Amino acid sequence: MGEASNAVKNTNQHLFLKYLIVLVPPAIVFLIPTSESYTHDMKIFFVITLVAILLWALELINLIIVALVLPVAFILSGIATPSDVYAPWSQDLPYLVLGALILSAVFEESGLMKRLAYWFILRGGGTYKGIIYALSTSGFIIAFLVPGSLARIALYAGMTFGIIKALGLKKFSKGSVGLLFGAYNAAVTASFVSLTGVEPMLVFNSQLESIGIDGASWLQYVLHNVPITIIWTYAMAFAITKMFKVEEEIESKDYFKEQYKNLGKLTIQEKKVSVILFILVSLLATSSIHGIALGWIFIGVTFVCFLPGINLADNTTMSKTNFGMIFFITATMAIGQVSTVVGAGKFIAQSLFPLMSMGGTFYTVIATWVLSVGINFVLTPFAASATMAIPLAELSNTLGISPLPLAYSFVHGLYQLLLPYESTLPLLLFSYMAMSYKQFLKYFSIQMVLNVAFIAIIAIPYWYLIGLL
Repeated sequence: MGEASNAVKNTNQHLFLKYLIVLVPPAIVFLIPTSESYTHDMKIFFVITLVAILLWALELINLIIVALVLPVAFILSGIATPSDVYAPWSQDLPYLVLGALILSAVFEESGLMKRLAYWFILRGGGTYKGIIYALSTSGFIIAFLVPGSLARIALYAGMTFGIIKALGLKKFSKGSVGLLFGAYNAAVTASFVSLTGVEPMLVFNSQLESIGIDGASWLQYVLHNVPITIIWTYAMAFAITKMFKVEEEIESKDYFKEQYKNLGKLTIQEKKVSVILFILVSLLATSSIHGIALGWIFIGVTFVCFLPGINLADNTTMSKTNFGMIFFITATMAIGQVSTVVGAGKFIAQSLFPLMSMGGTFYTVIATWVLSVGINFVLTPFAASATMAIPLAELSNTLGISPLPLAYSFVHGLYQLLLPYESTLPLLLFSYMAMSYKQFLKYFSIQMVLNVAFIAIIAIPYWYLIGLL
């Protein structure tokens, strides 16, 4: 009885502490005196936004409920109108994400993704190192075929656990952890080859377009990022094989041959999905020619999957779609919209300018990466992109450079973390409880150091070479 009472008491104390964390920082912000540059509306904006961010970070209230209330709070406070806070719904990004979520379920149900993954693994020879490199190589293809990052993580994690089991590796062993990070490298790192594979970049793009600045087109993004992403992905694959060495070389090609053989010939569903994918990629690649926004392309292709005779999706497919994510994305975008209305974006840009522009363009791109890594501790990647896109665009305008290098550097920084909670992608991987936090920290701390070196030594010189900087 006493133990139960102490448990309840500890739970209540923990909850009380969380509420203090949610209430005290916004209260401090509210007490800051206003000035000509720091207006009353700006103060209210920061208070409401900070409360929402802390509620998301501490998971005190359901994420979607907070996302629903946030725009209403902006309206009721009088700092923005309904047309301001709900402007993101008139943009194509929410529909792009919705279409991507549904299509990801369609592709997974078809079995084509598993077939492609096994094919690439066989090309890697079935050895431990070969599997990690083959997984990474397959990630370049899957990034274009499965736009949803969570769907890619789920796909690769499930497949990799099957590989680990077949090889007889134990949880927490170097080999099994290395394979799991190989899966992460394929699902996340390799996805930087595709604009639709990196959701925070889509948010950044959308925010730029909301203030009349052209974001990166699908083909532009490919030109700006594919060559350097290939280098970065294989560099991380190499690092994984060094960080998590297995005691003996693993030969498992026969297992993958058997698994691939069991899939049989291409099914009718897989052939249909292949045609749909060809159409989707063709439309995305030619978007600058036909002028159809990416979101409308995804919705149109999704609709085709439900047509009689096509029958690639039904009510079961829809039940697998996380519709709540759309409300979360539009809420984070609303933060960016309202920040523009109250002038918070310009205020932040002016505050950051002296620090981020003191060393020239090279320094500013690196400083943007540092800012992103820091802000990722308190903001989700979606919210960070939505909040900082406009201030960074204004900063780039002041410096007389394109905002795209800053956007790319910023988004890279969002994927550098030390704690699992910072992003749902590594959190999902960590939640399988097959690696220790020490192993998690080892991988991501080394990745963080390598990533800033990659931005400085590979990415920035390449962007200079192609005339982006």
